[in-house]
Amino acid sequence: VNYVDKVALQLGFVHYDTEGQYMGYTSVEPSFPDNFIEFKEIIYQKFLTSSLQSQERQLLDSLTNTFGYSKNEFFTTTPLSRLDAFDISGCATGVLPHIDFARARRLLMELLKDCQSGIWYSTASLIDTLKTQQPFFLIPENPKRTRSLKEGRYGNFYEHRGSRWGNRTTVSDTDPDAFERVEGRYVERFLERIPLSLGYVDVAYGDKQDADLFPSRGELKAFRIQPRFLKFMQGEIPPPRVTVQPNFEIQVESECYPAQVLATLRPLTNVVIQDKAIILKLEKNKVAAQLAQDEGLDVVELLQALSDRELPKNVLIELEEWSGHSEAFTLYEGFSLLEGNIELAAVENFTVERISPTLCIVKTPDTLFARLEETELVPLLIKHGKRALQPLPKTARTVFPKVSTKAKAKARRKKVVVKRQVTVTLHFPEEELFDIFRKDLLEVRCPIQLDEARRTISFPQTYESRLKAIVKRLNKTYQIQLKELE
Repeated sequence: VNYVDKVALQLGFVHYDTEGQYMGYTSVEPSFPDNFIEFKEIIYQKFLTSSLQSQERQLLDSLTNTFGYSKNEFFTTTPLSRLDAFDISGCATGVLPHIDFARARRLLMELLKDCQSGIWYSTASLIDTLKTQQPFFLIPENPKRTRSLKEGRYGNFYEHRGSRWGNRTTVSDTDPDAFERVEGRYVERFLERIPLSLGYVDVAYGDKQDADLFPSRGELKAFRIQPRFLKFMQGEIPPPRVTVQPNFEIQVESECYPAQVLATLRPLTNVVIQDKAIILKLEKNKVAAQLAQDEGLDVVELLQALSDRELPKNVLIELEEWSGHSEAFTLYEGFSLLEGNIELAAVENFTVERISPTLCIVKTPDTLFARLEETELVPLLIKHGKRALQPLPKTARTVFPKVSTKAKAKARRKKVVVKRQVTVTLHFPEEELFDIFRKDLLEVRCPIQLDEARRTISFPQTYESRLKAIVKRLNKTYQIQLKELE
């Protein structure tokens, strides 16, 4: 959480006091007595509405450009880091305050861009390439210094023998393996910091080259580039692909985390799967609730704008039906809905939520009803059922259905009974079998209709059990198979 919090601060999504104040002579650390987090919604929404390529670029640039003499790969870690850090003592002096870590990170990213995805590369090969082609990618050949150190370019970097804080040795410029011991260690820690945190690489660890040496060296053995990193570096991250299925599931395929799409769909859906593949499912009550909150919301139009293909017809039909539920509301126990003049003084202290100029939710309804009766306002108390609203008297001034409205609608409808009878028709391949069935059905008093020219017998489906008895009786003579006519 701390890591994500810092990234959100760097991107400008939030703002808060990062300096603090010392509360007296005994203070050893700054205090934050009045600190609070301020959400920068305009900046965040601007980020969300930009393309995935732009979002990824902003995130990488923010991480790349944030550094300091004590805040870099040598001394700090991320939640995914496994390697130990360098000894931080003296980091405010020497060459460290003047190293451009952003430049070094960008150069390494460019080198990684030339690798193929899916292939494991040894970390040692990357370090050898840098030593041969870019030996000063991190520390300049003639670097600036703060309070010049006698030990030269590597005077800030110490190794410890035996324990994390054991005997200390400074890396010397004259050591033949000085590059591997400083820049080489930096490359290992670089790989497991920004590239690993952003999912650009996979890394493989092994045993230390020297178990008694701190910080570790040669422990991150290899790395593998992810295809998404190469697409990003080539500026080819596509927009999210959204597909609405006939079973109301919404599949979201995306190279990067589709924050804007999910922020749009989550209020309407339940999450089924959220991993590299994201599956959401439209939920009737959530759709209705969003429509009730936002009268201008068009769910069909929203989904069609996001989807890469036409919406299934059954989904369109259901969404139209769900839209009809957007006028529904819930009243909780102990509260009631008041309709009428809600500006009355007697109502003011009982109002919990104003819905419209003539509707509000009130608390302690029985007390309010008694108060209104005392003021001779002639209130009307209606108790609704759990499954349906109780129709109001025809004299009531209301937006809800009245008794008279329901009665008139019922009177206008003419009651008609349409009877239905399903028949079974048998088609016989020969005359002999046709005659046998005709006689047997007549013997059991089954009403039949005959078509001798077509050799068919029709009878009500309710007599089908008699048919099965006849087939069973003829089983010794005929092997009869009843097959549906296509």
